[in-house]
Amino acid sequence: MNNEQLIEEMRWQLKQIEDRKAANQRILAGIAGSGHTTVVSPDRTVTVLAGPGGVVSEVRLAPEAMRFDAVTLSRTITAAIREAVAAGGRLAPQPQQPQQQQPQQRPVPQRAPVAPQRRPAPTDDDEPYDTVFDV
Repeated sequence: MNNEQLIEEMRWQLKQIEDRKAANQRILAGIAGSGHTTVVSPDRTVTVLAGPGGVVSEVRLAPEAMRFDAVTLSRTITAAIREAVAAGGRLAPQPQQPQQQQPQQRPVPQRAPVAPQRRPAPTDDDEPYDTVFDV
């Protein structure tokens, strides 16, 4: 390659980078600008931000939340996340119907659901055994 070809190649690459950067900025503006749901717990200690499809993008805790015991705090966070996910799911764009008929797939046989096995709580443990961290 001669110098002119190298320069043209570099210009083409820079144009590709600029195009990708502009596309990314449009995507980020769409994410930041609309379609997000903010849920605040009733006691105002937990705030959850969820986007389209119920994707949780942020969880904020107020300083007062650190005064709760672990069980109360985990239940407050879980309730706020569930509410935000449900609200964000309602904001999700509905999938468009496919233009072409897709080939049918062979049905997969269903198995009976198996109940999850939990470890028995130690007898000398004073704390309840019902948080996600104990599983």
